[in-house]
Amino acid sequence: MPQVKNEHEVHETIEIDVFYPDHPPRKESALFTKTKHHLVHVLDTPCKVCGTKEKREVHHFHAEWADSEGIDFDVKMRKLHPNFDWSKFKEPSDFIDSEYNMMVLCEKHHRGKDHGIHLLPYPFWIMQEIQKTEFIYSPDELSEAE
Repeated sequence: MPQVKNEHEVHETIEIDVFYPDHPPRKESALFTKTKHHLVHVLDTPCKVCGTKEKREVHHFHAEWADSEGIDFDVKMRKLHPNFDWSKFKEPSDFIDSEYNMMVLCEKHHRGKDHGIHLLPYPFWIMQEIQKTEFIYSPDELSEAE
C-alpha cells in the first residue's frame, strides 16, 4: 500500500497528435558513439534517476535527432543553450550527439513502461528522481514496499 499520506493512483490515457519532421533512418554518428562510450564506460556515469550502473543508455535530452530538421539552431537553440560551445557547431549532430545534450539513464528510466522518459510527460517522469524514499511511484513498486 502507498505509504505517503493521501497518495493515490492516477491512471491517464494520453493521445499525442503532432507533426514530426521527415528524416532518414537513424544511424549512430561517430560523435554519438564517442559520447555514449565516454559517458558510460569512461566516466562511468550512473542513471540520472536511480543511480544504477546496470543497462545504461544515453538519452538525447534537449533535442532529439529525429527533430533536427525542424529545430532553429541559429537563433532559438543558441538562446536557450548559451553554455554549449557553438564555435564547434557545423551541423545538427554536433549539438544533438554531444555530451551537452545527453543524459545517462538505465533502460527502465529511458524506455520502460510507466517509468521511461520516452513514455511519460516530464513532470511525471522527473518525480522518480526527486521522490521521498517512502513514496510509491507506480503499481509495479507496490510489491517492493510490502
